[in-house]
Amino acid sequence: MSAPARRLVASYCFPPYSDTAAVVAAKRVHDRGEPVDVICNAMDSIRHQDPDLVRICGGLVRRFAAVPSRTAFSSWGSIVDYQQLGLETFVRWESLQGEYESLYSRAQFAASHFLAAALKTARPSLHWDAEFSDPLSHDVVGQVRTAPAHDDRALGRLRSAVETAGFRPPAGLNAFEWCEVAAFALADSVMFTNPRQRDFMLEHCHDAELAARVESISVVSPHPTPPAALYDAKPSTYQLDPGRRHIGYFGNFYANRGVSGMLDALALLPREARDRVMLHVFTSKPDELHEVVVARGLADCVRVGPFVGYLEFLALSRRMDCLLVNDAVSPPGAPNPFLPSKWSDYRGSGTQVWGVVEEGSALDEQPLDHRSPIEHVSAAVQVLRRISSLPARSGADALLSPSR
Repeated sequence: MSAPARRLVASYCFPPYSDTAAVVAAKRVHDRGEPVDVICNAMDSIRHQDPDLVRICGGLVRRFAAVPSRTAFSSWGSIVDYQQLGLETFVRWESLQGEYESLYSRAQFAASHFLAAALKTARPSLHWDAEFSDPLSHDVVGQVRTAPAHDDRALGRLRSAVETAGFRPPAGLNAFEWCEVAAFALADSVMFTNPRQRDFMLEHCHDAELAARVESISVVSPHPTPPAALYDAKPSTYQLDPGRRHIGYFGNFYANRGVSGMLDALALLPREARDRVMLHVFTSKPDELHEVVVARGLADCVRVGPFVGYLEFLALSRRMDCLLVNDAVSPPGAPNPFLPSKWSDYRGSGTQVWGVVEEGSALDEQPLDHRSPIEHVSAAVQVLRRISSLPARSGADALLSPSR
């Protein structure tokens, strides 16, 4: 029988629930290589299950509880529910196997850190590693993002824990700020995906001494790249025309902003180059984008389909000639604290990557094969021309992709 896990994962979303937060948390578990027990939320009301996702962890999950707390992105009631049911699960599991030694939590979603803070308060000997995927309390322009908290017993216990740790708790009732402060004051290490994110969050911290503590215990670690075996774990039957060079985009694609410049660039691409490329977009609302593509006369070089499962996405990423990733858009002069998680999946595929970037962003600093500035259509046209001239990849499919 396998030895019990001594590390606990508090992740509001975790496989088999399909979400970027779940995937990244699972990759963290895999990379650490240590058996874990997992407490997540039963997210069936807002996320579908993808059984393949459990393979990311490589068999390291020993116990798994999807607690039936109310499901929401950041409502205080759902946070307190998850915290209470998670604490009860923790106590029950420790009574069966003995004490845990370490704890990992990740926000997004904020509830993960609230449970972890309660666990750390109940068992101070736990070594707590807290990860932030993105800033919570402020958006990319520095404006406050709010989620109302209630001044109840749960918040009172957290306030006391922060004060006992020697720091000043937030004056207001913004759950996002409380989430950051709880992790900053109580965790033993705080993980960020890039230095800009860390600096951005600490700049907006209300307590200079608390910010100094976090800087001293901070860890900068980009999203993990999946193990190589996962790229071949679920072969895709999606068919590709060997006469074209195929660009894959996996994610939300907005026809009026962000990478919409790609459609403008394709429309301007000379016919001989346009006939040699195909943009494949796998997105959440394919019908809406397909209508835009048809209206713009681009159906000959753009194919649109729904999201695919994570393992199929990894397989497809290896079969494309180029993969497209875009930066978040920030105001002129503002630091961009986001590093797209998709980059970590792309870089393990062995396929060329094209970044549509803001100058000086975390993505811009990565070893991209192609790059063009956001909303710079002529630069995108030049990249498309280069991709259209790439040599054919070996083993390319002999049939056309099904159109839509």
